[in-house]
Amino acid sequence: MRTQLYPMVQFKEDTWEIDEFDCASIFLIIGEKKAMVIDTGMGIGDLKGAIEKITDKPLIVVITHGHVDHTGNIRQFDEVWMNPADQIYPIPDSVERRKEDARLIAIRQKGIYAYEPDVDIVEGDKDKTIIFHDMFDGIQFDLGGRIISAYECPGHTPGEMVLLDEKTHCLFAGDALNYHLGMKNSGVSIEKALKFLERMKQMENQYEGIYNGHHDYRALGMPLG
Repeated sequence: MRTQLYPMVQFKEDTWEIDEFDCASIFLIIGEKKAMVIDTGMGIGDLKGAIEKITDKPLIVVITHGHVDHTGNIRQFDEVWMNPADQIYPIPDSVERRKEDARLIAIRQKGIYAYEPDVDIVEGDKDKTIIFHDMFDGIQFDLGGRIISAYECPGHTPGEMVLLDEKTHCLFAGDALNYHLGMKNSGVSIEKALKFLERMKQMENQYEGIYNGHHDYRALGMPLG
């Protein structure tokens, strides 16, 4: 059985951060009718099983960007929302790549974690057909009494997205604000990235805290400084 022993914290009402063993942060936002999963991590363990212990509401799965540490457990879900500009990446990437990245992160963080790579990092159902929905700038998701709006913020990748929760005033930024903003293989100019970061700054009266996709930049459940 794949592990479900993720460190996690409920940091706002019906709002959870799930730590995928220092590889990535996954967010769960629960409305009156539906719940949203933001990113699926490196693909370690039984993410869907852990989520279903928190909520039994239908899930809307959104991907902030197409990198391996945010799409690894995508095959656990039937439908996914994602910016088509990021569907240039292997989704999910190979088991070998995901195991190696998880190994390197464990070394960097000097961590001992509740998973076994050969058991918990697996290929998934290769025959499963995942329905991809295109996520574009300004699209809104109604979870029931809770609206989540998605905005493009290219730079880290061409299709990077950030998500704004109108109820808690949290901005979920994926990797849009990480130090490796202008990655050489993103194909996005610094000028273009800056334009969208400036727009995010101009929206600051709409959010009170920014939560990026890796809590090693901040404490679990806490916003960026």
